[in-house]
Amino acid sequence: MTRNRHKPNRGQILATVVEASGLKKEEVAKKAGYSRSAYYKHIENPELDFSILIAYGKALRYDFTEDIPGMPRYLLEDAGELYGNPENLEEARKILSQLKNKYLELLEKYNRLIEEKWKEAQDNN
Repeated sequence: MTRNRHKPNRGQILATVVEASGLKKEEVAKKAGYSRSAYYKHIENPELDFSILIAYGKALRYDFTEDIPGMPRYLLEDAGELYGNPENLEEARKILSQLKNKYLELLEKYNRLIEEKWKEAQDNN
């Protein structure tokens, strides 16, 4: 017997977050790159595409990944806001080094995950 998993209604989650923000719907839609009428279509869609939610998330500075399992992570700020804008070459090198280290850290995590999944697949065979 298969279990029927309850999927969150993405459009409803968007509507709840927009309402809680206290901003006008038209303002939020415009910040996200959509029209007011598109916003109303979005909140009616229980399977709203992740790319649309990401646009709203960035506009609202809200992380929808906490509400929607399986949604890919995204940055709420651009790299300049996260790391600061360098005033000289030395600061730029420091930021570049931080980004490189972050990339390597994520790459190592990814490789460990791939190894774990490969081992699980081998064990199941």
